[in-house]
Order: sequence, then C-alpha cells, then structure tokens
Amino acid sequence: MAVNLEGKKIRQNPLKFGWVLPMFLKPRKTTAEIVEVDKPVWLTPLLILSLLVIIASVISGPIRQLEIQSGATLPVDFQYFSEEDQQKYLDSQASQSSPLFLYVFPVLSGLLKIWISWFLLSSVLYLSLTLAGSRAGSLKAYNLVAWSFLPWALRYLVQIVGMIASKSLISSPGFSGFIGADATGILLYVKSLLALVDIYFLFQVVLLFIGVIPLSGLGKRKAWIATAVSILILLLLQGVPGLLSSALGGLSLSGIYF
Repeated sequence: MAVNLEGKKIRQNPLKFGWVLPMFLKPRKTTAEIVEVDKPVWLTPLLILSLLVIIASVISGPIRQLEIQSGATLPVDFQYFSEEDQQKYLDSQASQSSPLFLYVFPVLSGLLKIWISWFLLSSVLYLSLTLAGSRAGSLKAYNLVAWSFLPWALRYLVQIVGMIASKSLISSPGFSGFIGADATGILLYVKSLLALVDIYFLFQVVLLFIGVIPLSGLGKRKAWIATAVSILILLLLQGVPGLLSSALGGLSLSGIYF
C-alpha cells in the first residue's frame, strides 16, 4: 500500500489487465516487469481463467446432457452387458444429467484445477529455486507462475469456440489421442498426462523459462533445471485425477469434461 505526500495510505489496484496482451506480444519484457514487483499481482490471470472455466462449464452442460439423453455416451460393448448392468449404467448416466453434475461439479473441479495447480507449482518452484541457491522471495514466484498460466486462457477460448461450433465436447485433449480409449493401467496414467500437454502448456513452459532467470538470479542451467523439475512434479500430480476419474467410471475429477 503506497503513501502519498500527506502521509495518507493509498490503496493500489491488485488487478493488472495492462499486462495481459503484452504477455503474449512481449513475454520477455513483461515477465521481467512481473518478477520485479514486490507485491501480489497474481490475481488478474487467475480471475480471467476462473471466468473462462465458468463460461465453458455453462456451454458444455447442455451438450453433455444431450449426449447422455441420445445415448452417445454408451460404451461400445454396451449390448453385451447383462440387463442388470445395463440398467445400472443407465441409472448412473441419468444421475449425471442433473444440474449438480452438469454445472456445479464441472465449475468446482475446473476452479480447483486452476487454483491448486497454481499453488502447487508456485510452492514447488520456490522450493526448487531455493535449493538451487536462489534468494528470491516466494511472492515473486507466485506472481510469475500465475501469469505463466495465462496461455490456458487461449486453450479455454479455443475449446469454447470448438464446443459452440461443433455442438460436441472435446474428447481427446492435448496429445492423449495417441493412446487408445481402451487404455488401462500405466497407459491410462500416461494418457492422462498427455491430455495436459499441448501448445498452450508448452507456451506456459516457455514463459516460466524466460521469467525464472531474472526471478532467481541464478545461471540459466540451474534455473532451468529447477523449473523443469517443478513442472514435471506438477504434471505427475495432475495426471492422478484423470486416472482416478476413469477408474471411477467417468466421473470428471480433473477438469470441466475436457
């Protein structure tokens, strides 16, 4: 909180929308400005992502409901199920057409995915840089990581436009399409990891690699190794909900039905 010439405290705006477009056009300059700030400036990108998650959930709800009602979500070998198993599956699908499953759970899981991912990556990155010899404060790590998530906004925008245009959900996000839908065990876990990797994720990695050097004050090699380890740890943790989701019969735990 700044102080004017009369000694009065001036409340500063924590929102920094002026960095949004430059983050894509001039990432090196913008990340350098972000890591120089000694106050919390992480709120803006997280609010943008949260709003897009809500919009995407509202759009995906009716589409998912229509797919359930039309039988598009039935498994390929559904006709070979026993009558009892078929009825159980239909009952479970009917329950997932309620507003709780169509809107509330997707919004909550999407918001948790963003905020928890930001918190975990910020904490792990700060710890990794500290162990590598950096004396940068944790606040600057939280700021940089938050703004590095901004490419996710492009991902959500593309998915929103895709759902509106195709009237269908995104079935194989990222590179997960390279592994078949019948994957089990370790392949299912790998598929969950590949679903997180796309051009927007790679853009995020680039932003972190650019910003971590002025943030940490370390050499490129140490700073980049610490960053790569942090990203890998986050990816391994993010793949777990996708694996549990499939194991629990399709209940979305890792995103907003993407």
